[in-house]
Amino acid sequence: MPIETWATFAVLWIAVAAFPGPNAAFSMAVGSRRGATAAIAAAAGFSFGVICYVTLVSLGLIAFIAASAQLFEVLRWVGVVYLFYLAWQSWRSPTEPAAAPALAGREAGSIFAKAALITLTNPKSALTYVLVYPAFMDGAADPVLQLVILGATSTTLSFLNYTVYGVAAGQLGSLIKTRRQAMFRNRFFASVFAGAGFALAWAERK
Repeated sequence: MPIETWATFAVLWIAVAAFPGPNAAFSMAVGSRRGATAAIAAAAGFSFGVICYVTLVSLGLIAFIAASAQLFEVLRWVGVVYLFYLAWQSWRSPTEPAAAPALAGREAGSIFAKAALITLTNPKSALTYVLVYPAFMDGAADPVLQLVILGATSTTLSFLNYTVYGVAAGQLGSLIKTRRQAMFRNRFFASVFAGAGFALAWAERK
């Protein structure tokens, strides 16, 4: 793969990953509440979602999912329900301003799983791979090697992007000193998740 093609893909992927959405909101929500370790766990979960999608691309299944109206709708409504669930959880999150205990392995695993599910239940993510990857693949070159390069690039950039989102939010979260401020933070992210759920519910399949 020419370096120019790879660089163009990398810039495009940074723009896609950096665009505000449920992924960024979740990274910021957990980062602001539980700090840098939680942000890294969320970023790892999103990266795992990327790996799953790249695997589906290699098997030719991602195009099938995007082309199937029934599967697309099922995936969309699962994503809607999950976003509303995250909104409910955020609304009910603790409002204690005191520093929370260190992140346990079980909680980190839960954050990882939730992040992965946000990606995997968003049908727009599937469309992104269908639309973006083929544009950067040369039919005359080794498709496996190209997928490895693009997949590794997507995974790494996604991890770095959401880590930055979460760690930055964690710095801001350290400024929260009162229950009222913590409640406002929780309500804000609950509204973001609910808004994303409504947007996905009304989204038209392209």
